[in-house]
Amino acid sequence: MRQVARAAALVAAFALVPACSPPGGPAPGPAPRALGDGAPQPAAGEPGIHLAAAPSGERTIDVAGLPAADLAHLEGAALTREAWQALLRVRVAPADPASAELPAVLGDYAVDGGKLRFTPRFPFPAGQRYEVVFDPSSLPSARDRSAPTPPRTLRTTVEVPAPDLEPSTRVAAVYPTGPEVPENHLRLYIVFSAPMGLGAGGPYIRLLDEHGEPVADAFLPLDVDLWNADRTRYTVLYDPGRVKRGIRPNAELGRPLAAERTYTLVIDGSWRDGAGQPLVAPFRREYRVGPPRERALDPHAWRLDAPAPTTRDPLAVRFPVPLDYGLLQSALHVATGDGRPLAGEIRVAEGETRWTFTPRAPWQPGEYRLVAAATLEDTAGNRIGRPFEVDAVDPEVPGRARGAVLPFRIGYADPAW
Repeated sequence: MRQVARAAALVAAFALVPACSPPGGPAPGPAPRALGDGAPQPAAGEPGIHLAAAPSGERTIDVAGLPAADLAHLEGAALTREAWQALLRVRVAPADPASAELPAVLGDYAVDGGKLRFTPRFPFPAGQRYEVVFDPSSLPSARDRSAPTPPRTLRTTVEVPAPDLEPSTRVAAVYPTGPEVPENHLRLYIVFSAPMGLGAGGPYIRLLDEHGEPVADAFLPLDVDLWNADRTRYTVLYDPGRVKRGIRPNAELGRPLAAERTYTLVIDGSWRDGAGQPLVAPFRREYRVGPPRERALDPHAWRLDAPAPTTRDPLAVRFPVPLDYGLLQSALHVATGDGRPLAGEIRVAEGETRWTFTPRAPWQPGEYRLVAAATLEDTAGNRIGRPFEVDAVDPEVPGRARGAVLPFRIGYADPAW
């Protein structure tokens, strides 16, 4: 349970938008097609699965050829979402057939025009393949003993073809950007040069050890992907149950990363962007793993370089260790002396050890505050006043993190000011 709670806390702290964030609407493109996946195709007189396009451009999955009695039964039934999914299940086709089954795509079910129709909650993106399984075993026709042959489960793969465009999206950055991460590293951020598609990202990401072998179960499996609002930043979580000492997964499997070893993050180039195109190229990043970081953050060790008054020069803050890139965007801000937040631009540089804030308006002489939220963490999950390994390192340390306020002054060089 602690593993689940920890993962939930991490997700809440990022304030990220999951993969179900709605796009702007159905994208225009070539007509949809259905592709066989080697499974038996429906015989004459059997129902058939089709990827259809409505006049509005909305794509649906239709099951045609069902007996009238079955359609009447479905029209009058008050089925749960689970019952509908057991009858007609749509899921993203995994890039690796051996990978775990992904959750069903959410959407609405209805009988329309003599067909059973599935309409996805968000439009099918171009270039993404979907596996469709229709299991009629719960329908009246399946229970009709007078039928010559019982209806069978149908399977197929459907895809909205991607427009004929040149790939243009690439991996722009991966955070942390430094060459070394701690053994108890918690998360990665993958930044793309353009919005990505709605398909699950997990199948396209691998972690290899120094021998080129995949590291099993390194990342935390989630039902939804962790994206920012415009789907240009993807968050990957190492399994916190393996990272934190004293928890069963850690005791049985150890940490995904081991100090004094080298690992390679591999991002498959077949990952599709919002236009349905693959990436320009695959991506590889090698990391050296150092010792774990197991101490709480200490804001007194931060160095603030205040800018000159009447300028828009940035306030620069330096940290002794790299902090979490995603949280530096939201958990650190600048306010006036009376607590009013300032608007401006945040930048993170130098391996996430330097944070700058450029105000929208010139600095005025006076008192200011650098405000750090209690959610701010380094790359190993240590917070202000509370290390991630609080139970293992020092049981006397309070279990609740706290925020911090660092006052600073902007004034003229004249000591009479």
